[in-house]
Amino acid sequence: MLIIPAIDILKGKVARLYQGDFNKEKFYSDDPCETALTWQKKGANFLHIVDLDGAKSGQIKNKDLIADIIKNVNAACEVGGGLRSEKDIEYFLEAGAMRVVLGTKAFEDIDYLKKLVSRFKEKIVVSIDFAGEKVVKKGWQEETDMSPEDAIGRMQEIGVMTIVATDTSLDGTLEGPNIQRLKKILASTSISVIASGGISGLDDIKQLKEIETENLEGVIIGRALYEGKIDLEAAIGAAK
Repeated sequence: MLIIPAIDILKGKVARLYQGDFNKEKFYSDDPCETALTWQKKGANFLHIVDLDGAKSGQIKNKDLIADIIKNVNAACEVGGGLRSEKDIEYFLEAGAMRVVLGTKAFEDIDYLKKLVSRFKEKIVVSIDFAGEKVVKKGWQEETDMSPEDAIGRMQEIGVMTIVATDTSLDGTLEGPNIQRLKKILASTSISVIASGGISGLDDIKQLKEIETENLEGVIIGRALYEGKIDLEAAIGAAK
C-alpha cells in the first residue's frame, strides 16, 4: 500500500482546506517544490499534486509551478485540479507526470472521457469525491445525483484503471477515515482505489493496511503530515 503525500497548491503556496471549503484555507509552505523534495527525502516515492486554484476555477492556474516540481523530484507524480482539455493532460504527461487525475470533466462529458481513456489508458485517473451518498464536482462545490458506487461502476465500464476516492466530509478534519465506507467502495469494484480523507495518525494507516483487498493501491495523506500528527517514514513502514 502506497503512502502518498498530498501537495495542494493554492495561490502558489502549499495549502490545505477543511472539508474542501475555500473559506477555510491554511497555508504550510511558500515553496511547493521544497515541500515535495522534503517528502521525497523522507521516503515518499509517489506524490499527489493538486492545483486548488484550478479545481475551483476550472482552469489550470499553477501549471509552471507543478511542472517544476515534477522536474525536480525523482518520485512519481500524479496531477489534478482543473484539468479539462487534452492539451492540459499532454502538458503534464510530457513534463514527466506518471498520470493525471480528472474530476469534473469525467462526469460532465462521458464520451470525452472514453476518448481520453482510449488514448492515454492507465495514465487517466478519475477522482470520485463524495459527500455522504452523493458524488460532488467543481471543486466539491456542486452535488451530482450519483452515489460513489454508481460512479465507480461507470468508470470501470469505460476502462478507467484507477480512482481516487475522497470522502470530502472528512478531508482535512483529522477525524480518521470511514473504514466501513471504504470497504463498501472497494467491494464494489476490481479497479485500483486510492483512499483519501481524514487520515489522523498511524493507527489509521494500520487499519487501512488490515483491509484484505488487493485493489487498495494506497492512501493520500495531507494535513496529518503537515501538522506533525503522523511521521511519513513511520507511515511508510506501517504500510509495508
